[in-house]
Amino acid sequence: MIFTRSLFLVLLVVLSSLALSAGVAPESEFTGAYTLGNPSAAGHDVQISISFSIANNTSSGVNNAVLALHEPQAARITYGEITGISIGAGGKVQVTGSFKVPRGLYEAWQKGSSPAASISYSDADGNATRAFIQF
Repeated sequence: MIFTRSLFLVLLVVLSSLALSAGVAPESEFTGAYTLGNPSAAGHDVQISISFSIANNTSSGVNNAVLALHEPQAARITYGEITGISIGAGGKVQVTGSFKVPRGLYEAWQKGSSPAASISYSDADGNATRAFIQF
């Protein structure tokens, strides 16, 4: 009786642990942080410098990658790129670029929204790959 109860409790703990770990989202391939520079008005737009700190969470390095700043609701619209980025497997890099973005988008960032940015590169097999950076 005691053995059965102990076995039941052990199984319950193991199953609970498995259920909890199954609900954990996998880490993004690329994660990062950003710092907005001082903006300057450019008509209905804002010219701004953005510094990105990007971590490569994959097991492969990337070379000659391109970071693109996107419109959050329409990824095909970009506001500029930073080229020539190399990040080793598990490594981090700091890059800075100047972008001209709509004033409304800049104001959304000021209120807590994050920029939408992706990194494009050729994988080990030469295939074009694009991954969005999780901020």
